[in-house]
Amino acid sequence: MLRMAFAARALPFSLAIAVWTGSASAQTSDLKNPVEGQPKAIDRGEYVYKKRCSSCHGFDARGYRATDLIAGPYSRGTSDTQLFRVVTRGIPRTEMPATALDEDDAWALIAYLRTLIVANPKPEARGNAEAGEKIYWGKASCSSCHMVNGKGGRLGPDLSQIGRARSPMALEREIRRTSEYIPPGYEPVDVVMRDGRRIKGSRKNEDSYSIQMMDTNERLLTFLKTEVREVIDEKGSLMPDYGPEKLTSTELDDMLAYLRTLRGR
Repeated sequence: MLRMAFAARALPFSLAIAVWTGSASAQTSDLKNPVEGQPKAIDRGEYVYKKRCSSCHGFDARGYRATDLIAGPYSRGTSDTQLFRVVTRGIPRTEMPATALDEDDAWALIAYLRTLIVANPKPEARGNAEAGEKIYWGKASCSSCHMVNGKGGRLGPDLSQIGRARSPMALEREIRRTSEYIPPGYEPVDVVMRDGRRIKGSRKNEDSYSIQMMDTNERLLTFLKTEVREVIDEKGSLMPDYGPEKLTSTELDDMLAYLRTLRGR
């Protein structure tokens, strides 16, 4: 990876670590980005973003499989310290992973993100969240597979924080064309037993000797590969597509409005 000498060097990594491993007050102290606003750092940050972040957040940062990075502020805060922590350590129990960025690249990435973030974005006006909640729990039957705040099924991902994990555009794609992106741990798989029985579900873990899955009845099952005839990776999601014949554009807007309210407790 190319490296660039910035006009101002980043603060020592040990100091950044101390900011969030100390007291609660230290976790919110203001550690300033030493390269904020520097054109070379911003250019470097754009390169890092497009190489490391765009596959999830979109090439334009509007959100592809993950949240929209332009419509700040973010749920984890927008101070330099908070952004540095999210960039380098990820967010536990979400699809946002820790990265292997060195300190210079992390600060450069944050400098670039500062050029994108809209401080006070206009609220999304489309959709009625109250009507969307009724569609979610009723007509669309989403709760049969997805859990929200402890209620619902386990076959699909927990949606309790989906409003801050996905952009509206990403949510629309994942509802209309469910096989376009399947989250890790929910990949569809068929296990064919030696007697011909076929068990459908989602893969939870697999190694050279065994496979663990959750079947469509939400049972966690483990099979030794010596005991089965075949393990088939399916291409289509277990979740059906919700096209216009299942959800009209108005109904989809309403449900998206409801999903945007799901931001965790």
